Amino acid sequence: MILRGGVVPTVPTADSLAIGGGKILAIGQAEEMALLASEITQTIDLKGRTVLPGFIDAHTHFLQVGLEEISSVTDLSELNRADTLAKLAEAVRVRGEGEWVIGRGWDESVWQDPSYLSREELDRIAPKNPVVAVRIDGHLLTVNNFALKQIPADVNQGQVDISRGILREKEAFAFLRAIGPDAETLRDALYAATALAHRLGITSIHTMLPPDWIRPYMRERGRIKLRVTLYPEIFCLDALETLGIESGFGDEWLRLGGVKLFADGSIGAGNAALGEPFVDSGENGSLNYTDEELVHLVRRAVKVGLQTAIHAIGDRAIEQVLRAHLTAGTPRELRHRIEHFELPTKAQIERARDMGLNISMQPNFVGNWSGDEKMYQARLGAQRDRRSDPHRLVLEAGLPLAFGSDCMPISPLYGLHWAVNAPHPSQRVSVDEGISCYTEAGAYLSFEEAKKGKIEVGMDADLVILDQDPHRVPERIAELHVEMTFVDGEVVFRRGDESCA
Repeated sequence: MILRGGVVPTVPTADSLAIGGGKILAIGQAEEMALLASEITQTIDLKGRTVLPGFIDAHTHFLQVGLEEISSVTDLSELNRADTLAKLAEAVRVRGEGEWVIGRGWDESVWQDPSYLSREELDRIAPKNPVVAVRIDGHLLTVNNFALKQIPADVNQGQVDISRGILREKEAFAFLRAIGPDAETLRDALYAATALAHRLGITSIHTMLPPDWIRPYMRERGRIKLRVTLYPEIFCLDALETLGIESGFGDEWLRLGGVKLFADGSIGAGNAALGEPFVDSGENGSLNYTDEELVHLVRRAVKVGLQTAIHAIGDRAIEQVLRAHLTAGTPRELRHRIEHFELPTKAQIERARDMGLNISMQPNFVGNWSGDEKMYQARLGAQRDRRSDPHRLVLEAGLPLAFGSDCMPISPLYGLHWAVNAPHPSQRVSVDEGISCYTEAGAYLSFEEAKKGKIEVGMDADLVILDQDPHRVPERIAELHVEMTFVDGEVVFRRGDESCA
């Protein structure tokens, strides 16, 4: 196949490329590529559209996205409080008495009344159904009285507020695992999420997931035309150690990246571990592990040959993660990751670089919550908001930085837009830097930089075609459209052509 007459920002001397056998075969001008054509060559005229490497979402929860796509989970994003409750009530009516209703994506920080959903509100709309409403960040959920009665006995009550029906962190995660979907639903969710990813130009994902959600990826490996790197939660460590499975185990379609740990919670849930307290609550959040526990887990992962991806949002959590790596003496070769890295100090950024750590950040958070009259200012104050999500400082320090979505929303163009147009200077990156963070940096974090993430001869033909060059309209990146997506040289999405989905 020859793609001709396009804009290739990463190769400014070229306007065309040839692909075959799942690889990029040649790059150059249209006249040069025409010499390679035969009677079986398909030629696509790009008509000035822009060609980029396929986007790599370096931090997502992919099956959760799919569950929302198939309406197994009710999408509550971008709704006000009244509409959130109305949508849950409609789901209760549709499902029928006694059936579970799970909603996800509500965000009280954009409501006129910025208080969490309560048990009483859910009781009013669903007296005879168990209802779970998961906050947008996934670190807090609200349940009604019917669902409260079904909290598993092994769920610790430490972060459960019975009076308000609120569960946080480990208790929230355990509750959701206990009521998880069946295998057929997860399979349907995987296909739905993959179709959405193709529409958004995503060709590879790093997905964080509970170990019992790995099976659909194994069963559908290679069929879904998406390159998947798995980061199961840390409690699968015993099994991986027993089997001797290391980071990189798998193939081009499905491979193990490492193990995921949570050092703290989130700013929205009020349990990110901060050095200075939250402005609105006066509390400092909490760490999920003692220093000794975290060091023990990191050492075990290293012994097995596993990369760690540790969620650390607050500066106190980041400090604990840095101490753990220093104490454990983690090797650079495993490319250990810190996820989110929202409130690091300048000294912490430099120490992370000197220790050979790697950073995965989500510029979507900036678009959702940073800036005037948004959640970070309300909960952290203006000063900490200005130094949150410091993408610019991380890059200037020389740290490898990959971008992901954390499903808030999953769109790379949304994330790229806010990385370029962030409200504060320390958050902003150039268009070229942002594209690199969404492509080659993600490949580096999964040890695949030699095969994908760039438009070069010999690389995987994973490509996205945009209707415009983001360099020309940096202030409107979120409004751009994905025209085509290629995975392994195959067209998996063409705008306006449902047959590719």
